[in-house]
Amino acid sequence: MKQHTLPISITEGEVSLFSKVSFSSDEYNEDWIQNICFNHPEMLPIAEIEQTFNDMVPICRELSCPSGSMDLVYVNEYGFIAIGECKLWRNPEARRKVIGQILEYAKDMSNWGYDQFEKACLKARKDPYKNSLYDIVRENSNTELDEASFVDAVQRNLQRGRFVLLVIGDGIRESMEGLSDFIQRYGNMNFTLSLVELPIYKIPSTGQLIITPRIIAKTKEIERIIYQISDGTTGEKRGVVEDSESKTITEKVFFERLEKNIGKQSSDRVHRFIKRLGEELDVYPVVGRGKKLSLNLKTNDETYNFASLQETGEVMFFGIVNKASELGHPEIGREYLEKLAVIVGGYLDDTVTTFSWGVRQRSRKYFSIDNYLEHVDEWIALIRETIDRLRDVEED
Repeated sequence: MKQHTLPISITEGEVSLFSKVSFSSDEYNEDWIQNICFNHPEMLPIAEIEQTFNDMVPICRELSCPSGSMDLVYVNEYGFIAIGECKLWRNPEARRKVIGQILEYAKDMSNWGYDQFEKACLKARKDPYKNSLYDIVRENSNTELDEASFVDAVQRNLQRGRFVLLVIGDGIRESMEGLSDFIQRYGNMNFTLSLVELPIYKIPSTGQLIITPRIIAKTKEIERIIYQISDGTTGEKRGVVEDSESKTITEKVFFERLEKNIGKQSSDRVHRFIKRLGEELDVYPVVGRGKKLSLNLKTNDETYNFASLQETGEVMFFGIVNKASELGHPEIGREYLEKLAVIVGGYLDDTVTTFSWGVRQRSRKYFSIDNYLEHVDEWIALIRETIDRLRDVEED
């Protein structure tokens, strides 16, 4: 939702009204926006766009590539790359060109290997004390970072064209509608494109500024058509759909990690289970927040969470009893967990905070998703029963 009113500041009961800063002045221009975004990447809502791209480290400005210069380049400890393009929106031409520019930059970058990418970053950074991309990210990371794993991750994301592309402006009017035909030209990449508005307000009497970044629109990482050579001798190409379901980059990364931990056969069972939940119950996966990725199985309005599948394959539970309590019927959430515990041969652990009540094995370990999917019909029936009970209470 866009914000159309001006923010106010209240200090000891005194109210001050902010005024909108005009970017037509020399004081606030594209270079000023770039500086702010580069030095304070935490203000950009990247985690809301793609969770796995969180904790971005600013690498360089004005990185040269065949199509021009990228305003901003970020990399995080998992080797994910974000590109930012800052533009003022005074004329229609700028609005049209910036989308094409950032897509061309991403296309160029997807043709690079790690060494070429690192060399270009270090050249643009112009820091004589830093001679590796790994060192820059490691020094700004809160965890131990293995260099070989980092290099492999960056290389993999470059090859796949797996980027977050941020178009950052002062008064964005565009929407993603009408852009689908345009971005399909770049179908061999798995990017997420987001338009981020950066309105800035000022208290005239003090000069105090407030910046309120917000996402105007983003692609849901459309599963685009990729092309493969069907005949190596003739070069004839045919279209192949990569996947029937649209996923964000973070969702794709989650399932890659899940498959690595539990195997392809079990991962395929999870896909089928999730598909049934959507078709039969309007329950859908929602990526959770945190260092490790998780997938929460929630009702369509995201009110009720019936399980939290971790990338390790473990199944945890968060908030189902709390949400039922808000309706005055905590027993609905509790009985869901108790019945599920009986199905898999575990017990309800209610020794922790109510939010974290869940099903555990007698050893206190969490069950694997495989244990639940051995009883998939019973589990789906229990979720259906619980949803019906919750909806009946809501209607009353």
